[in-house]
Amino acid sequence: MTNAVAEPPRAPEREPRGEALPGLPVRDRIFDVAPEEDLLYSISADGKRKFMHPIVHKGRFWKIRRAIAYGLFTLFVALPVVPVGGFPAVFLDLDARRFHVFGGTFHPTDNLLLAAFGLGAIVTVFFVGSTFGRMWCGYACPQTVYLEFLFRPIEAFLEGGPLKQRKLNAAPWSGRKLAIKAAKWSAFTVVALLMASTFVAYFAGWKGLLAGLSTAPLEMKGALFTIALLSGAIVFDFGWFRDQMCTIACPYGRLQNVMADQDTILVAYDAPRGDPKVKVRDRVDGVLAGDCIDCRSCVNACPTGTDIRRGLQPECIGTAQCIDACEEVMIGQKKPIGLIKYTSEREQKGGARRIWRPRNLAYLALLTIAWGTLAALVLLRGDALVEVVRGGREPYRLLPNGQVANQQRVRITNQLPETQKFTIEVLSPKGASLVVSDSPVVVEPAALETVNAVTTVPQGVFVEGQIPVRYLVTSDKGFRKEVDFLLLGPFNDSGPATETR
Repeated sequence: MTNAVAEPPRAPEREPRGEALPGLPVRDRIFDVAPEEDLLYSISADGKRKFMHPIVHKGRFWKIRRAIAYGLFTLFVALPVVPVGGFPAVFLDLDARRFHVFGGTFHPTDNLLLAAFGLGAIVTVFFVGSTFGRMWCGYACPQTVYLEFLFRPIEAFLEGGPLKQRKLNAAPWSGRKLAIKAAKWSAFTVVALLMASTFVAYFAGWKGLLAGLSTAPLEMKGALFTIALLSGAIVFDFGWFRDQMCTIACPYGRLQNVMADQDTILVAYDAPRGDPKVKVRDRVDGVLAGDCIDCRSCVNACPTGTDIRRGLQPECIGTAQCIDACEEVMIGQKKPIGLIKYTSEREQKGGARRIWRPRNLAYLALLTIAWGTLAALVLLRGDALVEVVRGGREPYRLLPNGQVANQQRVRITNQLPETQKFTIEVLSPKGASLVVSDSPVVVEPAALETVNAVTTVPQGVFVEGQIPVRYLVTSDKGFRKEVDFLLLGPFNDSGPATETR
């Protein structure tokens, strides 16, 4: 008897997918690529774009997202319209280099405010990302908000639901199809023009923008170019690019992989409860089945086409549409909800959910410091800003009477909503005198005025060519501030000089 080792059975070869070129065998098909489930959900196996037509499930999370979306729409439209302190709530006046925000006027010289705001924004992104995952993407990101609650509803109103949209796209061109598509893209263009114009109004103001466009449109070339450019980008993004902005172009989704940890909140599928997935028609006695009936409602509801049952994936943007869809199915099957839910990796593995942990507590402390500093700087900022800078082309001038003259420019910014009259005088050193080109200095509300000044001091007070001087700036509205400056002059041990230096 001969002992023989059986050759292990060979796995059947997977037939490549795609179209074959004429005369070539099947093995040489040009689209021999990975299985479709290993690709982006928006890309088919042959590399073509798959357009998403998600089915909307108006569950509890969708209603929360809708309320937030409508609030953001209102805020975006209202901020450049509603007056606060004599200006729109947000008016970024680049021409005058002034930024009016909720009644406060800020200038490019407010460096500490800008630094505090930037630090607060950055730390907030890290705190939200590490704690709540991509809930920002699903609930408050303009890309998701405008696409899911403005552009898709317009599309559904004109073309019908997802199934009708697919049928219309697959149908040959006809008069009806052309009319529907033309109406949709026209509506998208009108909405894009309104959005772009509103954005420009943040910088030009609606009053100035409308007046300029109605009386002298050719003089508004910059505004018109910006509106046209933004409108085109909006139509392209929300009309065609859509979910690929989230899955391909957006850097926040890639940054999320760095910020997330085992306690980050995410949308997840309960595999131990749901598997094995068995359709309702295949459920018979003796067949082991989980609670998932493999209806794919969660997949069909996702704006990015993500199959959440495959685990944590970067394509998931946290809209919770899969949760709303699955809850409808579970209620219909008379089973408890929660097959898909907000959870964390630690909780999925049987641990307890930990919202607060050293990492995000540190983020919370930093953002509290940053935003608190910004609030303090805004609340405690004075009624005016005063800056003294060196003026003239020469560091100093020796006068015939032995005095040394320094030229300065004094910049005064009025941060009150009313006109102020400022007076400048010199306090020290002894024997110093000051001549100002305008006195008093009248500064309109939220305006900046620059005046020329000449400070004259005795030559003998200089030490190593320098002497500190102190000015006092006051206004008729009670403002008072002392400003220090450094005057330049000759070195006394070099002997007196009689010519200009």
